[in-house]
Amino acid sequence: MTYKEISKFLSSFNTNSYNRSQIGNKKQTIINIYELLKKLNINSKNIEILIRNIAYLNYEEINIPLYIELLSKSYGFINIYELKDVIKVVKEVHNLYFKSSPNIPLEEYLHDTPETRIKKIFLNRNNKYIMKNFTSPEYLNYISDLKLASAIELNQKEYKEFISYINEYEKYQNTYSPLSIFKTYRRLRKYLKDNSQLFWDIFFGNEYIVGLIKYNIKIEDIYKKNIYHNYQKKSSKEALQLDLFTYQEETIEPEIKPLEDLKVIQFCTIYNSNKFIEEKELLNSYHNLLNSKEKIELPKLKENKNNYVYNVNI
Repeated sequence: MTYKEISKFLSSFNTNSYNRSQIGNKKQTIINIYELLKKLNINSKNIEILIRNIAYLNYEEINIPLYIELLSKSYGFINIYELKDVIKVVKEVHNLYFKSSPNIPLEEYLHDTPETRIKKIFLNRNNKYIMKNFTSPEYLNYISDLKLASAIELNQKEYKEFISYINEYEKYQNTYSPLSIFKTYRRLRKYLKDNSQLFWDIFFGNEYIVGLIKYNIKIEDIYKKNIYHNYQKKSSKEALQLDLFTYQEETIEPEIKPLEDLKVIQFCTIYNSNKFIEEKELLNSYHNLLNSKEKIELPKLKENKNNYVYNVNI
């Protein structure tokens, strides 16, 4: 980031327009956020929109590293949703974690590795998943939509287990498996619409990534590049008649292309890819390694059909 770019941005951003309780009042904080978003390869116009929304938030109601962490991985959804909806829903997901996530200084967050950032924000000192608060009225519609989708897709036993982690997370925290829950969610997300799907895509996508990081699996080993949208050509139900005189061809709708080549893994990539890991596979591999009397080498990921599993054939 050059001084010229920063100066150009600050020339249109007046920190004096915000009171001391708002993020926009601190110039250095705004500069840090701007630089971070720029490094992610987000275009300048959208960076300004994002920052102006962040600037109005009060320090007491936002954990900046937590918010930036969720926002940076949710941005790819703008290929499907309006940017304003992504901003709104990211803040709502942020609120789920807000009370339990440690408030790490922004400077510390910026200097940590991506894996360390996630561990500090979403895992406690005992390396357990932090609490989530679903009791706020703002989640009622989202939870209702999730329950309806679950009732359509899951059997009674699956439904009870899946919804228990939403209704009574504190009670079932010790048995919580985000990798297994993510697999279940992939089955039912097709029944969710609009912001409900966006909300749960962000939440369960984030929990899945946290689960991988907890087991020290590098996300880049699974997802080499971002997949912003799986385009499916719409097939017309009407029969097509060949025009023998003009040789008129069927018009094919162009593929939707990503708006940016983002420099961080996106939640949308997880859903647009057929690659995912299950927790039981990790536990089985650890068990095999512990019981092995032979020389142990670090396991490597290999592709097995639609899943990634640990290679224990060493």
